[in-house]
Amino acid sequence: MRLILAAALLLAMPAAAQSTLSPAVRQMVEAAASSGDKAKIDAVVAVAKETNKGSEAEIDKIVADISAAKAAEREQQLASAGFFDNWSGSGQLGASFSTGNSETKSLTVGLNLERDGLKWRHRADALVDIQDNDGGTDQQRILAGYQIDYKFSERLYAWGRFEYERNREAGIDRRFAESAGLGWRAVDGERVKWDLEAGPALRQTKFVTYDENEFAGRGASRFLWTLSENTVFTNDTAIFFSGSSSINNTAALTAKLLGALSARLSFNVAWEEEPPLGLKSTDTTSRVTLVYDF
Repeated sequence: MRLILAAALLLAMPAAAQSTLSPAVRQMVEAAASSGDKAKIDAVVAVAKETNKGSEAEIDKIVADISAAKAAEREQQLASAGFFDNWSGSGQLGASFSTGNSETKSLTVGLNLERDGLKWRHRADALVDIQDNDGGTDQQRILAGYQIDYKFSERLYAWGRFEYERNREAGIDRRFAESAGLGWRAVDGERVKWDLEAGPALRQTKFVTYDENEFAGRGASRFLWTLSENTVFTNDTAIFFSGSSSINNTAALTAKLLGALSARLSFNVAWEEEPPLGLKSTDTTSRVTLVYDF
């Protein structure tokens, strides 16, 4: 009697609750979904759906459930992480060639760090061009910055940034800039991401011949395009609008070589509206570096 009742209940269950997938296919789909590799997930799901007609909804549900579980796990991990957890970044080492106010060859050293939390995101970056000359080693150019973002949503965020610059060849003995504002992720695709930022700023510049303190507006663009699995193009721009405006733009192409090691070609343009007397407005720097991700 119990067997008859169990069979009747099974037959009465909705068709959607009865799995039509074989254990092997289910395991294959679950393994792909757990990997987090979208290309792999798409390929496995396509094959599973093609060979298991009528089970498309069940396959989609397996992927959706695992994705939701992984997202919840990551959110919990981010919420409980300490400040020194979850940092990632890269270091670079190579050579650079500058034109404009001087034509020099330099050693380039750089570091980028990022911590992306549940609500807060931290970014730190530093780039130093070290030139050898007859008088000894001279730090010809230093660019460093620290930025903190508060994320209102996946796209909208508030930011605050502190920057330091030294470029004696361009007449800048030292320059500090403090700025804050709003940022918007204008494009948030799988291969293309584009952030736009704007807000007020203060700048304190000690040129080689005089000092200048000013209120300014700052605009920034951060663009990333994943050309392939191993190649990424980036273009970062920062503009200060003031009585003495300036623009800094860096375009870079990074290609993976082996494991965490990549090669990068970059081109930087720095423009000053009112450089010190006798100096040019535009400097360019080409860099070839090896990059190690960690």
